[in-house]
Amino acid sequence: MKREEFVSLRRLAEMLGINQSQTRKYVLKLGYSPPQARTPDSRGKLTYVFTKEACEAIITTRRQQGFMMGDTRGTPVVSEDVGVFYIIQIIPELDPNRLKLGFAANVQERLAQHRTSAPTARILRSWPSRRTWEPTLIDCVGSRGCELILNEVYECADLAALLDYAEALFKMLPDPKHRAPLSNASPLRGETRNRVEQPHALEPAAGPDSNLKSSPPAQ
Repeated sequence: MKREEFVSLRRLAEMLGINQSQTRKYVLKLGYSPPQARTPDSRGKLTYVFTKEACEAIITTRRQQGFMMGDTRGTPVVSEDVGVFYIIQIIPELDPNRLKLGFAANVQERLAQHRTSAPTARILRSWPSRRTWEPTLIDCVGSRGCELILNEVYECADLAALLDYAEALFKMLPDPKHRAPLSNASPLRGETRNRVEQPHALEPAAGPDSNLKSSPPAQ
């Protein structure tokens, strides 16, 4: 395998639109066992590297699973960090005002989890959201005429008023799949140009196998 055919873990993470830790866990879960090498963007440390063919296969699998990848600086991005904020009625037949608030990448899977202990639970309402918004949204929605029971479960005094408030709140929020574009004054523009101008190749090795080690931990 020629050195220029390698793609670093960092570069693959950029292609997928998620961070390096998520990328490492994702490819290992898919069953890949990539070699390790020192690359220009790993600061001299060993990191996982992939062939171009493996990268294409990983990206294709990611898309087939319903995730959209893109540059986080202005283009749509969907990953585990984008999903929905939900309001679930825990026991609607007994107490329709007892609500569970939270974020889920897949709200139907989350509902199924809640139904293991609350079989009649149902989704009252949900809105597109980011995972990072969850604590603030719970504080905002949960403070609207609600009393905290435990964790993210609340007793709501006026369900209709709560839903009206939440609807108005989400109308003011941006599309969670988009990020703000880079300013012309941003130093990140220079970093973007450098990534384009400099190929992601491996540094020269001291020996034929000196950079492809498997024992040290990957970054």
